[in-house]
Amino acid sequence: MKKAIVSALLMLVAGVVSIPFVPSAASAEITPYAENTWGVYNSVLSGTLTDRIDSEVFAMEQIGNRIYVGGKFTEVRSSNNATPISRNFLAAFDANTGAYIPSFTPVLDRPVYALQAAPDGSKLFVGGEFGDVAGVANTRALVALNPTTGAVDTSWKAQLKLNGRAVVYTLDLDSSWLYVGGTFSAVGGAGGVQQVSRSRAVKLSLSDARPDPNWRPTVSGGGVWGIAVAPDGNSVYLAGYFSSVNAVAGTQGFVGVDNSTGRTIRPGRLPHNNVNRKYYQDVVAVNGLVFVAGMEHIVYVLDANNLSVVREHSTGGTTNAGFQKGGDYQDLEVVGNRVYASCHCRGEHFADGDVFGWLIGQGGNWSRRDPIKFVAAYSAFDGAYIPSFQLDISASSGVWAILGSTDGCLWLGGDITRATRRDGTNQGRGGFTKHCDANMVRDTTRPTVPTNLGVAAVGSTANLTWTASTDNVGVAGYEIYRATQNGGSAVLVGTTGTTSYVDRGLADGDYWYYLKAYDAAGNTSWRTGYRMVSVGGAIQDTERPSVPTGLRVTVTQNNSVSMSWNAATDNVGVVGYRIYRATTANGAASLVGTAPSTSFIDTGLANGDYWYYLRAIDAAGNEGWRTGKRSVTVGGIPQDTQRPSTPRGLRITSVGATQVSMTWTASTDNVGVTQYRIINSADGSVVATSTTTSVTVTGLMSGTTYGLYVKAVDAAGNQSWRSNIQTLTTQ
Repeated sequence: MKKAIVSALLMLVAGVVSIPFVPSAASAEITPYAENTWGVYNSVLSGTLTDRIDSEVFAMEQIGNRIYVGGKFTEVRSSNNATPISRNFLAAFDANTGAYIPSFTPVLDRPVYALQAAPDGSKLFVGGEFGDVAGVANTRALVALNPTTGAVDTSWKAQLKLNGRAVVYTLDLDSSWLYVGGTFSAVGGAGGVQQVSRSRAVKLSLSDARPDPNWRPTVSGGGVWGIAVAPDGNSVYLAGYFSSVNAVAGTQGFVGVDNSTGRTIRPGRLPHNNVNRKYYQDVVAVNGLVFVAGMEHIVYVLDANNLSVVREHSTGGTTNAGFQKGGDYQDLEVVGNRVYASCHCRGEHFADGDVFGWLIGQGGNWSRRDPIKFVAAYSAFDGAYIPSFQLDISASSGVWAILGSTDGCLWLGGDITRATRRDGTNQGRGGFTKHCDANMVRDTTRPTVPTNLGVAAVGSTANLTWTASTDNVGVAGYEIYRATQNGGSAVLVGTTGTTSYVDRGLADGDYWYYLKAYDAAGNTSWRTGYRMVSVGGAIQDTERPSVPTGLRVTVTQNNSVSMSWNAATDNVGVVGYRIYRATTANGAASLVGTAPSTSFIDTGLANGDYWYYLRAIDAAGNEGWRTGKRSVTVGGIPQDTQRPSTPRGLRITSVGATQVSMTWTASTDNVGVTQYRIINSADGSVVATSTTTSVTVTGLMSGTTYGLYVKAVDAAGNQSWRSNIQTLTTQ
């Protein structure tokens, strides 16, 4: 996600003219009607680097069932006229009901401009212009917070520095790194981390905040306001108010750099319809396209291969000339098959053209003009404007943050003051609003209760493990509750997206724990039973590990047998596995070895038939129940029964009237992948095959929606699990 905010240098376009909203009927479309939520109020108007922008909200993010809202506000309220609750710059709200969550209490002294969830949901990364958070040193401008309580995560400190006030405007990530853009000159210098120079952009380890020593783009002047990591992981795009990157010509305001070194690989060289305002507010990359938004009312859609302009869209001109006025674009967000772009505009949208450039004599015809209320939608496949998306909201500086929540709704933040209810009446809004699909089937089914809750004490911590819940859509995470007596009142101490949790810093004593699972729609399961643990005393572990699953046995070269399996779980921790072998199906088995991880090779076998099973063991010597037996024949022709790995990263490169081109990342196999099958998700039919990692599927029907996925196949006919599904509509 890209959450970008401009500096105080930005001058908002004044005197914007309003035009009537005309809703367009469309199925499966985000409606203009707002859902009920709380709001944020009382924007700070002095002493910040964004004093010229009177907006409460600049960033939004989701973790589990919480929506986090960051900005310049100092209050939250249930409605415009309700009693205010003091909450400065960052607050949490229930994703389902929109209600304020008072247990999330971060302590910040200045505005928040960027939010990013860690991939596992364990941290909320927060960027802005604040000083050290809650008195914790080396947390100014960028901090990792506990997403449940708002407390500082002291295990992750970036230590950004500047001769002045360091600021973070934008964050993005991949599986291992957090990318940070803003105005700063150095990072590190405490806690054993060497201070290094980094000019306005840095790449930090998600595990310990150490900067990547090899990624060193040199950004000159101004700051970085938008960062986007390309889906293929090879490129990183920077947008903002800067004069150049790596001293390369044609990189003012926008550039593509190498993700390993930071070297310039593709200068932007975008056309500027106003030479005095060469800045861009945000950038996103999707499906071989790069969307760049910013100066003088323009969204550029670029070809990722060479950054040439594929399309351009604009939001109006600056003269009367019969046109409704527009404004600069401010945020971009990829949500499903769309890219949403927000602006301080409430006049007209011009598709496939630059009306501003046309007005000043630079050409720029357009294909159509439509009303716009602060947000436009474009196809994530070809950048085409989607006129069916229309909103009816009121604001001044406009929308600065866009979030697609996991339940399919769209959250918009800025200085929004009004939206329309479903009955057509006006609803006062406090900085942000939530809009959903009118035809969306709401999920009201609870997840199942987590099972096998185990709790063990190690020092001043309690280690919890359990077996996952199930849900009709999908479990999003778990809430952990702690009480000081059996059946007593419990407090929420944390959430996690995994099946384990560590509760740290406990005083000596007895504690009782229970769990609840929750899904993306906010449904929570019934709670588990209480489980007690004593901290500070000696606890005897008598609980068996669980049974390992998925045992796979394969004959390899030199009369060896290779085995692998899925990890077992334990209330304290699995330390290894014991492997047993028999020579008949029901005969006595002997221990042939132990393995610390989930694989083992049994070597030096004579020709013949063998049967294997295994058991997990923990540190206390408890041995789990055995797995089922798996047989194998050594000395004959080995039968290949192993699936290839799942193809990853399926993406669409082009869509036509009767065909679509797609690429993906290669699968692996113990023998070898021979083919890929492209399958229609609607009926399971194979629509194409390929021996490479790309294909063009032909013979499709024009104007039809398809869902396609890929499976790898080996010579023995074993098929992988399916890839991600890509949904498309032919032209």
